[in-house]
Amino acid sequence: MSTLLDTFRIDFMRHALLAGSLAAAMCAYLGVYVVLRRMVFVGVALAEMSSAGVALALLLGVAPMLGALGLMLVGVALFSVRWTARKVPQDTFIGIGYAVAAALGILLIAKSAKGEAHMLELLYGNVLTAAPGETLQMLTVFAGVAVLHVLFGKEFLLASFDPDWGETIGVRVRLWNVLLYLTIGLAIAFSIRAMGVLLTFAMLTLPAAGALVVTGRMRQALWVSPLLAILPIALGLHISLVGDLPPAAAAVMLSFLLLVACAAGERLRRRA
Repeated sequence: MSTLLDTFRIDFMRHALLAGSLAAAMCAYLGVYVVLRRMVFVGVALAEMSSAGVALALLLGVAPMLGALGLMLVGVALFSVRWTARKVPQDTFIGIGYAVAAALGILLIAKSAKGEAHMLELLYGNVLTAAPGETLQMLTVFAGVAVLHVLFGKEFLLASFDPDWGETIGVRVRLWNVLLYLTIGLAIAFSIRAMGVLLTFAMLTLPAAGALVVTGRMRQALWVSPLLAILPIALGLHISLVGDLPPAAAAVMLSFLLLVACAAGERLRRRA
């Protein structure tokens, strides 16, 4: 039987591991913000808008990444602005964005001769087909996002969890909120190309939840979460090769099992 080391001696599997790990780690890091700020629906909506962007690009015959980035930026602009003065909750507009993007994607696919085949791959993902050039682009973008968060982590935290104090000491809370949405949107748009919508959304939520259960603190969870994301990617790729299974679905199930293990371990620790 093939071992984990044997799996990653194969060139395309090794490259899939690199692409998947990059995307999963970045999504998991930003996923801590998504989970703690209760922005999970935002993640779903931005992913759906990026998908609709890909469908639009396929119909127009342009690069899918341009479509994904274009509609992602539209989503960031729409979701980071409060459109009414509390008469309608902000979550409602996010839900509207999700529904409209999903409907738009379906309509665009219906009009595209090759859209259906591409869209199935986009939804369920196939990290095995990630090209080296795409991985390099992803690495460049994610490095920029990481540098931004390392340099301005304090501002992101204040804007996210203590905006009143942030404004008191001169932090431009609205600007940093928009930048946070933008970094999450970039991570989603580029990760979808490598991993598909299903695995991207899973990596935004499951590892972050597991890290928060284990650590109980946001600062620690920001570093633990990427580790909890990379492990299911590696094991999922191995299982997909050995068992002839879809890698994205395998990785999602492994990530869920890891979350269950984290929760069970934490419960046992508290009882001890």
